[in-house]
Amino acid sequence: MKQLLSVIIVSALLLGQSEDATLTIYKDGTALIKQPVGWSIPSGYSYVTWSSLPNGIHRDTPFLNLDGADIISQRFNDNIFTGTDFFKGLRGEEIQVKPKDGKLVRGTLLEINAGSVTIAHQSGIITFNRNELEYLGSKNEEVDSPTFNPFLSWDLKSNSEKIVKGELVYKSNNFSWTTVYRLKMLNEEKGELIAEAVVSNRSDMGFESANLQLVEGHLNKANGKRPRPERMNRVAAMAVQSDAMPMMDKEELGDYHIYSLNDAHDLGAKESITVRMYGPLDVGYTKKYVFENSERRQKEEPLEVQLTMENTESNGLGISLPGGKVEMYSFKQSSGLEYIGADNMGQVPKGQSTTLTSGRAFDVIGNRKVLNYDRQRKSEEAVIEIKVTNARNENVNVLLVEHINGDWIIKDESLNYQKKDASTIHFPLSLNAGETKNVYYTYRKEWK
Repeated sequence: MKQLLSVIIVSALLLGQSEDATLTIYKDGTALIKQPVGWSIPSGYSYVTWSSLPNGIHRDTPFLNLDGADIISQRFNDNIFTGTDFFKGLRGEEIQVKPKDGKLVRGTLLEINAGSVTIAHQSGIITFNRNELEYLGSKNEEVDSPTFNPFLSWDLKSNSEKIVKGELVYKSNNFSWTTVYRLKMLNEEKGELIAEAVVSNRSDMGFESANLQLVEGHLNKANGKRPRPERMNRVAAMAVQSDAMPMMDKEELGDYHIYSLNDAHDLGAKESITVRMYGPLDVGYTKKYVFENSERRQKEEPLEVQLTMENTESNGLGISLPGGKVEMYSFKQSSGLEYIGADNMGQVPKGQSTTLTSGRAFDVIGNRKVLNYDRQRKSEEAVIEIKVTNARNENVNVLLVEHINGDWIIKDESLNYQKKDASTIHFPLSLNAGETKNVYYTYRKEWK
């Protein structure tokens, strides 16, 4: 602009500040920040700035939506003052170098970087390790308005003096969220499930009265390649649906889910907050004890305890469950809550199920033996015995998982089995309290 009718410099005016922002936080450690802004501007041209920016801002993402004025141009200034950059501007001038436990040395600065300083001294060229220096000095006092924080600036044009309001949108690193579930097991079939979101702000800027939106799912990132037309059409056709949840609202954005926390929250710099998403919810689950082996493996060990939970409305759920850690507790009237283990759970769509492992049961023991093994030039045969002992005072459901590779057949089995895939068979069985059961089978493999 060659002619400026008037110029006004305004920085983070009262109408903006770092309040009332909306943070949409993704699982990849980034957030989309929508910050309300406002300035008082004169008629004609004006210059405004905004410096309340976190240290992880993506410099190519900010854009301003503004009502009441035309945006002529936008600039991003991140020329932050650093000692190294300052001294780089003094190359060819005299500086002072003070080694630890040494005398002050004066010389002409030739090179400086994060690890070393090189000067021309009357005795020759000297390079100092910066870790061994007490300080660097210079008599040059020409420091023009150093910038200590990045800021955005805009040239605006308005047809009258007014207050303009808008929204500054940008992406930033240093934000993340995860889900922590707490399952309180009341008995062998029923429990209470609580879901909480742990939201972390690792940036250097705090947010007051922020509206938080949490996105489940991993977004694609640009890799410099031109997008395929069919992908562009699919993205453009994404549909948005929503339904209510007790502690938050959930929206579907194409292949992703957005969980909107209903209340505004303060999220300070370098701070994490835990927010209830929903619950407690009355849920049911099926419990089984799993003994998993393969071919000639022989072992004796406590069985793995697994809980399978259906994500259906009839089971107290019927909602899209974000992935996270599930902490499991047993509850008894005599002793209260006891921690019994934790497992990671992936995303569970509505209508699907999830299986969690809480640990091993010391009183349900499996013992697997290879009673006979015969290998010929073109065949292999093994006789397997599996003994399961239930020392508990209650009935248990047990699942024996056997992995067999190659081209195989099963014969002489003492219990019906289920073929799950090309290399896995299951033997489901139930044991009464104090009961021991033996399962026998023979597998045979042949090859040419």
